[in-house]
Amino acid sequence: MLLSVGACAVLSLTGCTSMQPSSSIGKVSVAVPAKWNEVVTGSKGYDATNWWHSFGIHELDDLISTALASNRDLRIATARLEQARALTDRAQADRRPQLDAVAAAQRGRNNGLDPKTERSSVGMRASWEVDLFGRGALAVDASQADAQASQYALEAAQIALAADVAAAYFELRTLAQRVEWRRQASLVAENQLKVAQRKFIAGQTTALEVERWRTELAQEQATIAQLDGQRRVHHRQLAVLLGVGEAPVLGLLATGEAPPPPALKLPGELLERRPDVLRQARALDGALARVGVARKEVYPKLQIDWAGSRERTALVGGGASPQIVLAYGVSLSLPILDGGRIRSNIKIQEARAKEAMAEYEKTMLQALADVESALAQWTASEVSLREWRKAEAAGNVAVSHAGRMFDAGMSDQSAVLDARRNYLHAQDEVSQAEGARWAAAVNLRRVFAGAI
Repeated sequence: MLLSVGACAVLSLTGCTSMQPSSSIGKVSVAVPAKWNEVVTGSKGYDATNWWHSFGIHELDDLISTALASNRDLRIATARLEQARALTDRAQADRRPQLDAVAAAQRGRNNGLDPKTERSSVGMRASWEVDLFGRGALAVDASQADAQASQYALEAAQIALAADVAAAYFELRTLAQRVEWRRQASLVAENQLKVAQRKFIAGQTTALEVERWRTELAQEQATIAQLDGQRRVHHRQLAVLLGVGEAPVLGLLATGEAPPPPALKLPGELLERRPDVLRQARALDGALARVGVARKEVYPKLQIDWAGSRERTALVGGGASPQIVLAYGVSLSLPILDGGRIRSNIKIQEARAKEAMAEYEKTMLQALADVESALAQWTASEVSLREWRKAEAAGNVAVSHAGRMFDAGMSDQSAVLDARRNYLHAQDEVSQAEGARWAAAVNLRRVFAGAI
């Protein structure tokens, strides 16, 4: 009887308490292109999950495995995921009936004329808010969307970490190679200075030539110090990425060519698999669900209560038989005057949903731009490496010609050393171009990567 009365009351009040949304969130306005503007050739399929294995470097594989297991940022993201899942469990628990054990004891009198009495009770009390209009279900949807967004955030962090470790590894290898080339160039500059000094003593050159080579030697040594300092800094940063206290000892063994670009996904396919995009999509779902929760606050709330206890009431020092007491009821509440709290909360949640929509669209645009940038980086690195290898080959030929002319007495040692130094500089540039190509290979796999 009480349930039917409560239901009738709810239905009668629904018509006058419904509230139309004050604003529209809108739809996604990002136009997804049908194809990429940049075109690359020679793409090849690979395992998008463990994409770094395509490099074929066991040392790098071990570093990334260590980072995925020990990096502190990943631990933070994992803890946030656990929090989000726990909040989902709590939201689901709020929709279920609540049952409490209760006990009470009292001794005294109501007024000065009544005798003292003793009262004690022990029993159970239950309550359940009936989710007639789906407010609780929307709250669960919001918390589940938050948990899924946290899961995608963790996956995006794993992809970024693996790419950062790979980029740091290849940067360290490039710096090590550059330091070696510059040291050889420094030795050549030192020999050139000695030759210039001998010529100056013999009256065959001026002091200006001696100072010029002294300057060149100082510049080479300064470059070595700068590159070596960068190497140490990157080595320490790698230790932070790995989540270890001591920077690892690396072999940095040279390998072959950077692998070809991965098989390209179409823009639409990319947006459907990028964890950062999926994260913002689920964050938008959660924000929209909270808008629904806020709007449901204007609807009536129906709660069912039940209590059962075993009670004993008697005069102090007397005796009495305990009795079983049962009680149940239905309560209905409807907000009438709240000072605008509900409407303000609706506007807040709608504004947050608009913010989430903007973040979602921004992430989509950024994902598309990341791919175009990575493709352009790969194309540019390919052209740069090809041209610098031409310069390296020409420098090698120049060294050979200078050596033959020196042997034939047609030039002095300075010409040989100068050609050798130019060749070493070309090799340094090739090392940088190769490093840029490896960085482009890493970046391409980062932008197309799925969950790890």
